[in-house]
Amino acid sequence: MSIDDDAPLMQVMRHFGLARDALLGIGGEACVFALDGERIVRIHHPGAARETVVRRAQLLEDLHQTASAVPFSIPRVLETTEVHGRLLTIEPRLPGRPLLHVLGEAAGAERDHLVLRFLEASTRLRDLRVSHAWYGDLCEAEPIRTPSYRSYLELRAKKSLACAGSAFDGIDPARLAAALPEPERPSFVHMDLYPGNVLVEGRDVSAVIDFGGPAIVGDARLDPLSAVIYLTPFITTTATDRDRRLAREWLQAQHLDALFEPAERWIAARWSFATDDVRLHRWCRRVLLGHQGDP
Repeated sequence: MSIDDDAPLMQVMRHFGLARDALLGIGGEACVFALDGERIVRIHHPGAARETVVRRAQLLEDLHQTASAVPFSIPRVLETTEVHGRLLTIEPRLPGRPLLHVLGEAAGAERDHLVLRFLEASTRLRDLRVSHAWYGDLCEAEPIRTPSYRSYLELRAKKSLACAGSAFDGIDPARLAAALPEPERPSFVHMDLYPGNVLVEGRDVSAVIDFGGPAIVGDARLDPLSAVIYLTPFITTTATDRDRRLAREWLQAQHLDALFEPAERWIAARWSFATDDVRLHRWCRRVLLGHQGDP
């Protein structure tokens, strides 16, 4: 559905005096508009649960206790409200352009540099602390939370695969979970770290955005693994074979390459519910079922 077909959204835009060219992006959870030079308004899609919005705001507040430990900005909620039946948050506008867009323009050594800065940023998210002894969902309205990481992985994969219907019959969530090791301790995991959710200024990462529904308490290694996994043209449309090779070489240097395939299979199961996203669903089928197809 386009913005023009969403009457309540148009009402919210009129309430704030927002023109269409103020739109910064549309994600799985919200439409984001520039409110002014310093702030954005994140207008959640119809049906968003208030509990999810509140949990995201609390998560960001908690993470800000250690935000000085990372070399980039992260979001923060200034205000949560409801306008014309739509939940929304007002947040600071963070510096930079989405890496996804910049990669559409960059080439050669400059592009390699940006890809490596993106991957390095994925390793720094572990410096954002969460004080939970369990593993599981941070922002979901009905979160799955368990005392062991593998039990969370199994239950989360099982829930997503069930939502996907019969397409993934025969995929065993327990086997997916068993292929990944238990971490030493629970850590914050962004879980949606692809180039569209990373902002860059010049040659450096300036901000990581879109902390939301996918965020979990899990294994810190999952963010660098997923950052490499998401550099597929099924997910990151500007990704190239060179980007993928560079990322896999980087993953080897981090001594994480042995976890790539089991992490990729679990992540594909985790996103398998998103049957309305044709490209993503095709990637899930290719990873889990071996189906081929053009991006």
